[in-house]
Amino acid sequence: MEVTMKILLLEDAPIFKYGFASAMIKKGIEVKYTSLCVEINRGNLYALQEEIEEFKPDAILNAGMCIMNNLDKMLNIIKSYFIPYIYWAIEDPVYFTHVSLKNALAASMCMTTAIECIPKYKRYGIHAELMMFGCNKDFHYKGNINPKFDHDIIFIGNNYKQHFSRKKGIDIILKPLIQRGYDIKVYGNDWWFDTSQNFVLDRKYYGGYCAYEELPDAYATAKIALGVHSVANSNTMMSMRTFEIMGCGGFYLTQYTPAIQKCFLNEKHLVWSENSYDTLRMVERYLNNQDGRERIALEGQKECYLKHDYDKKVDIFIYELKRRKLWR
Repeated sequence: MEVTMKILLLEDAPIFKYGFASAMIKKGIEVKYTSLCVEINRGNLYALQEEIEEFKPDAILNAGMCIMNNLDKMLNIIKSYFIPYIYWAIEDPVYFTHVSLKNALAASMCMTTAIECIPKYKRYGIHAELMMFGCNKDFHYKGNINPKFDHDIIFIGNNYKQHFSRKKGIDIILKPLIQRGYDIKVYGNDWWFDTSQNFVLDRKYYGGYCAYEELPDAYATAKIALGVHSVANSNTMMSMRTFEIMGCGGFYLTQYTPAIQKCFLNEKHLVWSENSYDTLRMVERYLNNQDGRERIALEGQKECYLKHDYDKKVDIFIYELKRRKLWR
């Protein structure tokens, strides 16, 4: 396929490597993954200049909180090379003021996962585009059975302390199942044992670290995959795990949020819970109901492939690049 445009990424995070950027490559965009975010945060701005001069990108794409130090210096360097800066505000709406806005003001194009932030950007003269998380059907598909994940219920994620909604999600989704003594394992980093956190996991429920590449097998093996969310006040922003679990054909039991309700149907594409009673009731209903789980998981996967596939999202991305005359 003929290369149409060259885009430099400041990181190689899974959201790009197995998601958005993977779809860009399929559309003929040449993508270069880097670890420039590490160098820039350390103060090594020369690494950015070297990469620009060697790769000669048509645009630079950054997302979320990738760059927290030396942002002004980085933006000045990009500006000096007259390269369009594209920013994907994946931490909206929580960090709209403290992180997203400064990046967006310097960007030639801004995308946000939270539709509620679009009018906020407009107040600053920024015409942001909605770009929700999604799935990549070339990676997010039903994997193989893996004994590591051979449990009735699993949760894959970390124990963040700064999000009230996530704390609530743990209280209504995770805690009641642990207290009831279900066969459940939690996978993530060692923040689960941090005693300063709202919730500290008993080590017998800890399954260790789960590499992103293991997700398809994890969700193919466990009967139920759990979801909690850091944002519960948006109609579009939800945990990216939603699309990963459903794309991989997992049966998804999630904390209720407005975004979940806007995008999916309860007990058709997934099941949601608003309290601990709901959680226990749904597990009792579906844990030993293989036909029900498989039916819902398949419908959920179909819905994600149809409406939330990154190939379609990149088509929108390319359309916006062309509309803004940023396409090369």
